[in-house]
Amino acid sequence: FLSCWFADTERSCPEAMAQLLRSIPPLPSTERGTFCSLSSDKTGERILYCSGSNVVWRPTASLTEGGEKAEEVFCWKGHVKNTTCAAMSPNGQWVVSGDVTGAVRLWGAKGEHAQKNEYKLWDGTVKDVGWSDDSGRLVACGDGKEVRAVAMIWDTGSKTGEVAGHTKQVNSISFRSQRPFKIATGGEDMLVAFHQGPPFKFVRSHSTHSNFVNSVRFSPDGEWLISAGSDAKLCLYTGKDGEFLKEFQKPAGLTGSFWSVVWSPDSSQLATAGGDKKVRIWDRESGVQVAEGSIGSGLQDMQVGLTWATAARLISVALDGRLICWDGALKVEGVVDGTQGPLNCLSSDLTTGNLIYGGTQGTVAVTPPSGPTLKATVGKGIQHVITHSKGYSGAPEACVISLDDCIRRLDLTSGALSAPMELKEFVVGAGWLDVSETMLFLVTGKKNFHCVSDKEVLWTKPAATERRATSMAVIPGSPGKLAVALEQPGGYVGGVASNEFDIVFFEVQDTTADGLVEKAVLRKHLAEVSTMKFSPSGEFLATGDAANKIFIWSLASGTPMIHLSEWGFHTARIACLEWLPGGRKLVSGSLDRHLFLWDVDAPEKRIQVKEAHKGGVTSVAACGESSFASVGHDGFVLVHGA
Repeated sequence: FLSCWFADTERSCPEAMAQLLRSIPPLPSTERGTFCSLSSDKTGERILYCSGSNVVWRPTASLTEGGEKAEEVFCWKGHVKNTTCAAMSPNGQWVVSGDVTGAVRLWGAKGEHAQKNEYKLWDGTVKDVGWSDDSGRLVACGDGKEVRAVAMIWDTGSKTGEVAGHTKQVNSISFRSQRPFKIATGGEDMLVAFHQGPPFKFVRSHSTHSNFVNSVRFSPDGEWLISAGSDAKLCLYTGKDGEFLKEFQKPAGLTGSFWSVVWSPDSSQLATAGGDKKVRIWDRESGVQVAEGSIGSGLQDMQVGLTWATAARLISVALDGRLICWDGALKVEGVVDGTQGPLNCLSSDLTTGNLIYGGTQGTVAVTPPSGPTLKATVGKGIQHVITHSKGYSGAPEACVISLDDCIRRLDLTSGALSAPMELKEFVVGAGWLDVSETMLFLVTGKKNFHCVSDKEVLWTKPAATERRATSMAVIPGSPGKLAVALEQPGGYVGGVASNEFDIVFFEVQDTTADGLVEKAVLRKHLAEVSTMKFSPSGEFLATGDAANKIFIWSLASGTPMIHLSEWGFHTARIACLEWLPGGRKLVSGSLDRHLFLWDVDAPEKRIQVKEAHKGGVTSVAACGESSFASVGHDGFVLVHGA
């Protein structure tokens, strides 16, 4: 391992295998008005949660201590649709996870994590899953039309009785592993139901709640059952017979829903995560609250998921996905921040070592080589992040361009965003026009060129291209260089659509609108040019298209000429290109999920990072001469060494 993932390392063999240096997972997927599944393994060493169509596990110790290692983070990518819940078997051998299609998948927690079985339960969402203590039985519940909860043998899927008693969606299910075996369920019909078996059959139900029952859990010793609901009620029952015992005493001012309830390992206490933004600990015997904690009063601070990992550590999920680590007295030990959902863009600040990235959820994050991640919320999807080069003398910052057609400056030290500068045009691409990197050049979907400072639009060149731009690249210098790729022209010639996907090459003689002088039109691509990048020295221009092709143009003579054209090993659209600082190695990412590292001095050799991002790679950034980062539709940020 490298001590710092931006450090340059001498590599004697250009075909050395790429090494994963760091893995930064997305935060749990959350939704207002519903609970978030968060669970831990039997030992409390790992937490599991759902992110998009993936299941992620992370080490609990690193959440507070830092230094999370790449090999400690795992992502299972077997689901096709969004996942909703996951639980690891008590013996640590298997994981069961459910999704929005009503399917649960059983897969290995060790080795190659191969899928063992898939069980289609119903057409609606799977809301909760669980195991028996001997890891021999599975239970699941959700939004079925006739069947809403099941109990089955773990490896065959054979049903062991009928888990009935509800007329609406079942939100939560729990298995009592002490004999007599019991299953408890809670649902949107406001009932808590008990079943005994095997074979399991309905025994009784309670209407102690006046709103949705969101969570039911048997205590670890099997003596008790607790239920929590949207009516802010916490109700206790006997585990063996299902008798209602008492409702916990509400402290003054308690409002909102309880989204999750969990037991302490010794069954003496329980904890709740609530819509009032608080995590609370309750004493089982007295039925009163003994501690509470919160991290803020905003909507994003609502606590929607909770697990009691070890006797001295609880972990909760906030509505914005943050993971909050608490000690046994509900003192905050650490907060893990980041992004949710797919990521669209990535850039690195080589001076500070920060990675800056953003995605469809409208948040942008700043992750340093060590230390906590900073997050800023824009509210609209992030399109582009532009950082400065090592030669920049100003304060550490990045420009953030979002789908609200605004430009904001992001302070990399504090994570604060400036007031937006409205452009009112979709931005195809952007980059620095001047050597001092104070003038940002933008190409828009309305065929216009703009140049902006940190305060205002300096100039606009309307109708600068004949057709709409599909990508652009710019590099400052004396003179600078600009390339703008255009969409396919309309019309037909001899009944055949044109396959001209032109790249207009400009020389930047000065930083005024008149200083952009067209020098050549590059014609080689037979599909839409999706991404372009100049090498740091300006010697090469790399271009990639929707037909999987990458071309390298030599600019040494002043007239662009094809230098390499045989890099066609991707099998889908080229999404991004990035040169490493030396200007001899190029990283490419594609919707085929793979990454390639190419070398212009050894064009026949390449290093492939297979299956880097589920759903496709969206952006790459150089971190050093031998390291680079990537992001994709799976929401992960990965740092690779080569």
